[in-house]
Amino acid sequence: MVHRDSLSCEAIVRRLSDGSLLLLSQCGGMKEPDPANRVYAFRSDDGEKWSAPVPVGDNGRALYATDLDVCGDKITTYVTEHGGGFLDFDCYALVSEDRGESWKKEPLPCFSDTFVFLRGTVRHGGKTLVAYQHYPIGKEENDALAAEGKTILDSSLPFVLCGALVSEDGVHFTKGEDIAIPNEFAGKRVWQWPEPTIAFLPGSGYAMLLRVNGAGVLYRSDSPDGLHWSRAYPTDIPNPNNKPKLINLQGGAIALINTPGRGVGFKYRNPLEIWISDDGMKSWRYKKRVLDFPGWLSYPDGFAEGDRILFSFEVNRHDVYFADCDISDYFSK
Repeated sequence: MVHRDSLSCEAIVRRLSDGSLLLLSQCGGMKEPDPANRVYAFRSDDGEKWSAPVPVGDNGRALYATDLDVCGDKITTYVTEHGGGFLDFDCYALVSEDRGESWKKEPLPCFSDTFVFLRGTVRHGGKTLVAYQHYPIGKEENDALAAEGKTILDSSLPFVLCGALVSEDGVHFTKGEDIAIPNEFAGKRVWQWPEPTIAFLPGSGYAMLLRVNGAGVLYRSDSPDGLHWSRAYPTDIPNPNNKPKLINLQGGAIALINTPGRGVGFKYRNPLEIWISDDGMKSWRYKKRVLDFPGWLSYPDGFAEGDRILFSFEVNRHDVYFADCDISDYFSK
C-alpha cells in the first residue's frame, strides 16, 4: 500500500533513470471532479516503502494527471488544471529533468486551448505514439456550464475523439485521424471516458483498446502507422467500465492489465488479471488472476521489466497500491 486519501484515482508508476520508482496519483476531495483534487508524487527505492505525498504543479486549482512518461532523464506528465468540474481548463505538460524534484510547464503537442487527455506513450521502431482523448467543447458552452455550477459531464458534446499523436524524432508530432466514440450507448446518453491504450503489434502496425461505458466489453481499433485508425469495434474482452492497460513485452508478446468482470459498474471492477497474447491480440493464451480480494480494483497502469510487470492501481477509489507481478511462467511455457 502506497497511500490512503479521501479520493484516489489513476495512479501511474514508472521506473526512473536512477533506478528508483516514481508514482503519481490524483488525490484529495470527496469526488471526481472536485475543486480539491490534486496530483501527488510518491517515491520508492524498492516498491516496499513509499515516501509521503508531495504535491506536483499545485496552482490552487484542481489538477489531474493522465500519463507519466520517462525518456532517459526527462520525465513528462500530462495534466489538466481546471475549476473543479473539468471546466475553465488548462491542459499542458509538466516536464522534469531532475527526477521529479522540480517541474516546468510546457504546451501540449498538437493541441491548444482545448480539453484533452494525453495518455499512454509508446516507443517502437524509431516512432513515438501518444494516445489522446479529446473533448472539443466550445468556450460558450464551457462558460454557461461553469456559471451554472455544472461539470463537463452536463455538456451537449455528442462524442469524444480518440487517436494518437505520432513523432519520428520524439519532438515534433503529427495528429492522426480521430476515432469518434459517441457519448451514448444503446440509445441512452452515457458519458464516455475511453482511456485509450496502445500497443505495437508483432511485425508492423498498432492496436488500441478503449473503454466504452455501457458496453461490458473493451473496444478495439487498428492502425498500420499510428495515424490512420479503423472504426472502433467490440472485442470479446469483458470490462465493467474501467481503464485497461496494454504493455509490450520482450519477444513480441503483449500484456493486458484489466478487470474482466462480467457486468457494468464499480462493483464489477474485480478481479484484476494479466492476460498475454503472442499473436497480435487475436487470442490470449495466458491469463493470471493477480487480485480478487473484495473491492473496486481500478485504473491499473505500469510497465514491464523482463519477466515481471510492475503496476499501480487503487482500491475503492481511496487506497493506492503498488504491485510487482511475476509472469515468468508465461515465458517458461
